[in-house]
Amino acid sequence: MGPLHPTPVRGKLRPSLRRWIAVFGWLAVAIATLAGDLAYGLPAAESNAAIRQAVETFIRQGLPAGTSVTIDVDGPAPELRFPRCDHLSVAHFGPASAVGAQTVEVRCSAPRVWSLYLPVRVAQEQGVIVAARALQAGHVLSADDLSTVRRDTARLPPGTLMQTQAAVGQVLRYGVAAGQPIQQSMLTGPQLVHYGQPVSLVVQGMGIRLVALGQAMADGRVGQSVLVRNVQSGRMVSGVVDAQGQVVIPLN
Repeated sequence: MGPLHPTPVRGKLRPSLRRWIAVFGWLAVAIATLAGDLAYGLPAAESNAAIRQAVETFIRQGLPAGTSVTIDVDGPAPELRFPRCDHLSVAHFGPASAVGAQTVEVRCSAPRVWSLYLPVRVAQEQGVIVAARALQAGHVLSADDLSTVRRDTARLPPGTLMQTQAAVGQVLRYGVAAGQPIQQSMLTGPQLVHYGQPVSLVVQGMGIRLVALGQAMADGRVGQSVLVRNVQSGRMVSGVVDAQGQVVIPLN
């Protein structure tokens, strides 16, 4: 058997290319080819950081001056490449919201047209009222029962109270856990009128105000209608409990 000879390569290789193969192998040629591609035509990419900055600037411009928020832009993914853009614009996609989750469209109009949609979350922390400890239903709230903590307002239940005085003196309709935000729907006014007690029966309207002594025939809170017996006449009338514990009958 004669000596083995290498299989000939079809076509001619430039001397420089043969030297690359001889010294570094095909990996070196692949790297050199990639470098050539980058030098001869792959478009420059728009920075993902610049895209996120454009979104954050757009969101902040839509907020009242001095508003402190945290803006979290989800994307673009690191592996995505977008051609460099000379005219980049950002707009809301769908309902616009000052805080919370939303989506924006990032659009390039020149030199090449492209667009993408990015989820954004805008968090704004604000002092909210929470229960300082576990409290039972029927408890009349005092300032000692409440604490103020900072929470993301976009994640709060509707009607969460922001001021302590809005809760003091109110009655819990059901029990709450320590740290639970206090909502308006959890509260009811204190019981100001009790069955059998004497109350002021006030008839007012059209420039007239008459006050008589009455006897409550039911318990009542502010804004509730209760039956009252006029002590003088013995008649039963219906009126609304006001903040002073009087029963008011409007005169139309």
